[in-house]
Amino acid sequence: MKEGLSTAKQYKGKSMKTVTVFTKTSEGKVRGNLVPIPQTTILEARRQHMLRHPNDKNTPRKNKGVIWGKKTEKDKELELFYKQHIYTFVDENDLSKKQWVRISGFEGDDE
Repeated sequence: MKEGLSTAKQYKGKSMKTVTVFTKTSEGKVRGNLVPIPQTTILEARRQHMLRHPNDKNTPRKNKGVIWGKKTEKDKELELFYKQHIYTFVDENDLSKKQWVRISGFEGDDE
């Protein structure tokens, strides 16, 4: 009869929670040994985490997503353009004609 979880398979003779510790032999070769991790309480694990990451304030990030690089000058100009213009209808008889129209009240307005 089976015991335990069927999805969590364990190698014979090895504990589930192990860490590989690399050591150098006398011949100069690197060898990895599996060493079982001692079981700790949640409070102890949290204390260790806080020691490893002292600047972690545990606040969720507001702007998640992919950022490929810094904003270029062109991106800044485009953002300013969208702030100063509106895409709207220009002919009341032909609803297919739409254009970017400058909003009054910004610098450089001649109107």
